[in-house]
Amino acid sequence: MPFSFHYGLSLMCLIILLTQVCPHCDLPGPRSPAGPIPSCCMTANNATINEPVNACFVHYEHTFPHCKIHAYILRTKNDDRCVDPTAWWLQQRLKKLEARGICCKIL
Repeated sequence: MPFSFHYGLSLMCLIILLTQVCPHCDLPGPRSPAGPIPSCCMTANNATINEPVNACFVHYEHTFPHCKIHAYILRTKNDDRCVDPTAWWLQQRLKKLEARGICCKIL
């Protein structure tokens, strides 16, 4: 059976997906996202979040029919905050969350 382009592309996507997963994402317990799955963000901003984050979600453009942006949703005690993926502070915050066992769930 010859190696097809589509097979190679699918394999490459799978490898990328597997290497981006936090090893703690599937652990049960208090670090799992609590509460309902958030709805999509209509807008996102770059403002820093100084409150503790309890859960993280990410949605891409057109994840839902009415979602037109790519955004991270950081859940705090009081609400969900929509964050622009290009925010200067976001990648460092995501690394700190992963170290605590909080990984972004893809919606």
